[in-house]
Amino acid sequence: MLDPNPSSRISIAKIIDSSWFKKSSLKTIRSKEEQEFAAEDEEKKRAEKEELRFATTTSASSVISKLEEVGKTRNFRVKKSESCVRLQGLESGRKGKLGIAADIFSVTPSFVVVEVKKSSGDTLEYNQFCSKERPALKDIVWTTTAGNFVPTA
Repeated sequence: MLDPNPSSRISIAKIIDSSWFKKSSLKTIRSKEEQEFAAEDEEKKRAEKEELRFATTTSASSVISKLEEVGKTRNFRVKKSESCVRLQGLESGRKGKLGIAADIFSVTPSFVVVEVKKSSGDTLEYNQFCSKERPALKDIVWTTTAGNFVPTA
């Protein structure tokens, strides 16, 4: 396979037909380090699913104000900067206090993308928060990756 000469290099058909290729379907034994790496990778994939993305033509400062308002009405401690809002639950849930991070990316002066994701706590509580607070965000949301929202007037 590593032969640089194409005329003497093994073909794909012969590789597929080889016993070596056919044995690769057997279970592999992972080291403890490989298992930990795979678990971390799975956790990252799961965390990617726990993300709400939306676009808006509202200014970043308006988005921050709206997220701050939502956080305060739901009894969250709010930290904010020019491009992000961090919400920290005051009450401990099943897996600790729910933490939510919202990062705001200015694509153009009149168009921003907001990524909201769970930073700590329980996934069920995060999903409940998102489903309850989507209506509160409807006046600033332009669209989501799931297509649940339509352009604002």
